[in-house]
Amino acid sequence: MNHIIRKSAGSCGKNDGSARRARLGVVAAGIALGIVAGGCTLARSADEQVAERLGRYRDEAATTATAYGDANWRAPAPVPAGTTGLSPAESPPTEPARLREFIVVALGNNPQIEAAEERARAQAERVAQVTALPDPTVMTKTLPEPVRTAEGDNYFVLGVQQKFPIPGKLDHAGRAALHDLQAALEQVQAQRLAVIADVKRAYFRIYVIDQTIVIDQTNQDLVRGLVDVARSQSASGQRTQGDALRAQVELSDLQSQIISLRQERARAVAQLNRLLSRSPDTEIPAVAPFDLRTVDLAVDRLFGLAEDSNPQLAGLRAQIDRAQEQLEVAKLAWWPDFTLGFEWMYMDGRRAFQPPPNPQTGMVPVVSRMSEDGSDNWAITFGFNLPIWVDRVQAQIAEARHRKLAAQAEYAAERDRVRYRIEDALARVRAQQELGILFRDTIIPQAQQAYEVSRAAYTTGGTEFLLVVDNWQKWLTFSVQYHRALGELEVAVADLEEAIGLSVSAAEAGS
Repeated sequence: MNHIIRKSAGSCGKNDGSARRARLGVVAAGIALGIVAGGCTLARSADEQVAERLGRYRDEAATTATAYGDANWRAPAPVPAGTTGLSPAESPPTEPARLREFIVVALGNNPQIEAAEERARAQAERVAQVTALPDPTVMTKTLPEPVRTAEGDNYFVLGVQQKFPIPGKLDHAGRAALHDLQAALEQVQAQRLAVIADVKRAYFRIYVIDQTIVIDQTNQDLVRGLVDVARSQSASGQRTQGDALRAQVELSDLQSQIISLRQERARAVAQLNRLLSRSPDTEIPAVAPFDLRTVDLAVDRLFGLAEDSNPQLAGLRAQIDRAQEQLEVAKLAWWPDFTLGFEWMYMDGRRAFQPPPNPQTGMVPVVSRMSEDGSDNWAITFGFNLPIWVDRVQAQIAEARHRKLAAQAEYAAERDRVRYRIEDALARVRAQQELGILFRDTIIPQAQQAYEVSRAAYTTGGTEFLLVVDNWQKWLTFSVQYHRALGELEVAVADLEEAIGLSVSAAEAGS
């Protein structure tokens, strides 16, 4: 529907027309300025949120790395003899790289984090786009046959129109974009936590490999001693040559395992370097041993922390809020948007009509000579759309409601998933804690004692060589399993931290 107010620039009633034009201009300008100001406020809020959150992440990188990397700077505790301690060839440098330092580098260099930050910055730019007024429309009209008026002939019309959405529509759209931005910022934090967890997984995988290599190298010396004992027993005629050959086979098998472990370490190093955005063959020093960590936290307490700190849950809450704003936008489709315009009509002046003299009086009638002036005309146009297609509007509202319900369902599903991840990770933490204590305090000392007793008995001819080898292999296996339990414990802690969105040290401090 359109309404047009026309006025000739040279017509009478100029004061009334000017007042009317002024009132219309003030109303239009007020509406436009209100909409633009609201959009600018939301856009500034988006820029401030991005700058504040990303700046805080950068400023707190070192503190974050310390909180998540504390496992590697705790003082190492003594462990059973023969199971730890780096050989000279594998000893770390004077100032070895610690887990904390790897996390700092990853937070600063990882391209996945950078990509998430750029997506957040891109989303911030959406706010200004969705809150801006539509582009004005400029239109022209050329008339091959002019419209003849008292003021002259009209050949050409130039106009401009601006559409103004119903108040509130752009505001809700902008707030929906802001919630999208909040979700994008939470994805940045989720990516940071994922990278930290991946760094810790790779780091502790290297730890397990390093300690296994150390154990195998230490046990090579033990097996060489067994070879010497078996050869002396064979030379004295007390044992067969087969014992010495069996010991030599075990020695070769250890060397084969060390070669395989070094190959596996190269892959783990390449994985860690990938997370740090470094060359895959950049050297990673041997990971020094550390103490067995203890974690004593309740599932319900951790889940409560996760509801506040888990970025995936926070992002989904933002998506629910966005869906609500989109629902409000859909409801406003029942209301029309209006369009305000201005038209300028070029008038070509022409000679006024000259009537013939009156035959009775001989007088020439007086006629208007306005056409000789040819003043241009103007018009103010006003229109609005009619939302009469009910099915379309109702479908928009129904779609928005379904999207909100879907967002709520996704949030509920993610809550269940987070709780499962917490329970699973915490169960693994407790299991690895118990295994580590059991290996360190009971199984490994017993296996070492059994080996030493059987070796002494073999030297005096009191037992078979196979029993000595079997006891030695158990001691070796349990020693490796102890360090694997420590590594798996730290991996489970990394999974737990990623699920709750906080470091375990922060969770313990807040409990």
